[in-house]
Amino acid sequence: MKKNLIIALATFFVGSSAIAQIDRTEAPKPQPNPEIKINIPDVVTSENGLKVIVVENHKLPVVSFQLFVDYPTLPEVDKAGKADIFGQLLASGTTESTKDELDAKIDYMGASVATTSRGFFASSLKKHTPKLLSILSEMITKPSFPQDEFDRVVKQSISALEQAKSSPDAMASNVAGVVNYGADHPYGEITTEESLGNLTVDDIKKHYKENFIPNMAYLVIVGDVTQAEAKEYVATYFSGWNKGTAPAAKTFDVPTSEGNNVYFVDKPGAVQSRITITHNMDLKPGHEDVIKLRVLNQVLGGGSFSARLMSNLREDKAYTYGCYSQISPDKLVGDFTAGGNFRNEVTDSAIVQIIMEINKISESGVTDKELELVKNSMTGAFARSLERPETMARFALNTVRYNLPKDYYATYLKDLEKITKAELLDVAKKYLRPDNLNIIVVGNEEVASTLEQFDNKGGMELKDSQGKEKIKLKSVAEGVTAESVVKSFLYKSFSVDNKADYDKIMKKVGYVIKSYSAPLEAIGGDIYMTSYSGKPNMTASVLRMNAGGQKATVQKEYFNGNSGGTFMMGAGTTKYEADELQKKKDGAFLFSQANYFTTDFYDIDLMGIDEVEGEEYYKMKVNRKGEEDFGYEYYSVKTGWLVMEENFGTDDEGNSVGGTIKYEDFKEIKKGIMFPHKMSINNQGQLIEFTLNEVKIKKKPKSEPFVGQF
Repeated sequence: MKKNLIIALATFFVGSSAIAQIDRTEAPKPQPNPEIKINIPDVVTSENGLKVIVVENHKLPVVSFQLFVDYPTLPEVDKAGKADIFGQLLASGTTESTKDELDAKIDYMGASVATTSRGFFASSLKKHTPKLLSILSEMITKPSFPQDEFDRVVKQSISALEQAKSSPDAMASNVAGVVNYGADHPYGEITTEESLGNLTVDDIKKHYKENFIPNMAYLVIVGDVTQAEAKEYVATYFSGWNKGTAPAAKTFDVPTSEGNNVYFVDKPGAVQSRITITHNMDLKPGHEDVIKLRVLNQVLGGGSFSARLMSNLREDKAYTYGCYSQISPDKLVGDFTAGGNFRNEVTDSAIVQIIMEINKISESGVTDKELELVKNSMTGAFARSLERPETMARFALNTVRYNLPKDYYATYLKDLEKITKAELLDVAKKYLRPDNLNIIVVGNEEVASTLEQFDNKGGMELKDSQGKEKIKLKSVAEGVTAESVVKSFLYKSFSVDNKADYDKIMKKVGYVIKSYSAPLEAIGGDIYMTSYSGKPNMTASVLRMNAGGQKATVQKEYFNGNSGGTFMMGAGTTKYEADELQKKKDGAFLFSQANYFTTDFYDIDLMGIDEVEGEEYYKMKVNRKGEEDFGYEYYSVKTGWLVMEENFGTDDEGNSVGGTIKYEDFKEIKKGIMFPHKMSINNQGQLIEFTLNEVKIKKKPKSEPFVGQF
């Protein structure tokens, strides 16, 4: 008993002595990263050349399939957008099933299928795997590319392009592609309405035949599946996919900047500037410098609040909510990009700071603290990613696609740990080009004058939203004025050529009702708009929608010459007051342009002749006196029609708002009276394409619509 007590006491005091000797003022030294045992699955090649990767994970009864066809990226020339259209059409129907039939089968199983220009991703419960694979096999071996689906997808894509025209990010991306890679490089090509219009179904079929072949494809299977089952799936559902001749890959030259070059895209009314600072970079996936550059980028602007760009431009200067950088390796050519959105008044200051940080990290490298922090962060992120079975599949796919060493990912953490400050300084000097940058700014014209200082030539190049050179406005011909342009449009609308005949017709027209409709895929239905105009200045409109048989009034606007208001679904009715009421009183019947030169309400400036998509237009700036909001009107030099209006302003919170209205298909309504039958409204990226269905013209107006009774 005493012996046991003595042993226990001895153990206690020895342990206490050991604990007392620990210096808790110093953090324990981190242990070296181990080499992780990662079981990268083998790649099995089937008889038709399809390479199959299987990752087993039996936690849930779910199986997913990813097909990636690694055909070379080649220029699409005057048919830019072809691959994207192909990807959307891959699930649009087969020689055995329509799109609706395919969708119904997929929905019935509760499965998900998404196609891309390179293949598909699909997932379902394991019990539905044979049915799902039967559909996938049918899609990739028997696609029909029906004409009606082709027309629908192209139309949707054109609408998406129209929406992107109001996006500063899309504009900056377009310009970056052109200046980094060149307009003839696959990454510098810009999809346009014209290039989509050049496409035919035969182009899509040819793309499929030449590129979509199994001997250039990888099938990644992840989930509740065994190797034996996967082998059977491939033999049953993909053996009928015939091998083809692989298209030849090409290399492309890319431009090299000489000094810093500034490119400006005018976005009227913008209250902040989108800054993108970028250059191309010869960096291929799997190169030994990739990991080092990822560490370097995390220090510079990889996303955390401790990154230099974020710490400087957000935390210290308060110029922005976020400023980031990115270094991207690529099989053709990589790139470096840094930037963010900044208030107009600090645009030039933000560029100074971003370039300063790029210079600083290129000249001085990183600190011990920064290096340790980023290594710890990247180590944790890598370890967490290993918990997902998809990670193993991605590792296997990358290993074979980029010909990586078999232990590339197993030694990743050890390679990360070995990176030194000196190595980061070396790769910064090797890859970053702080004196040869493409500086792209999308913003208000008021910031343009502050940008020339950053260009090595002391100037800058103007670009349009698609990255093309923006042609400066031409001078109008002698004798052409804002008033003559507007009068020509008004007279043309009534098929007359003089004021006397115009006034004569206008005396007979006192009430006009126009009814429009537009499909709205977002709600799976249609939207209807009816507008009312009555002399001398009465206006009204009502917007209704019909989705799935459910009808609702979305918005109403009405003004009877003295009072009025608006109704919004969910917000109720608001009466016009003060300035808004006065605007309505100052309005004109049928055409606001009729008041431009007969009242003192407007400032009208004929700026010159602008070229838009190959056509020339008189560009006119219109704003109401005393207000900051303004707009541009574009009148065709060739026809005289008003074909587009752009409106710019700010909301109550100071955010820039605006929209574009396009008018097309001018037709006669009644006895020489002409109206556009197509009206496209792009409101902050939301595009609605209206068709004019009916016009009623009467001499005397009815009062009901103008008091809100429709």
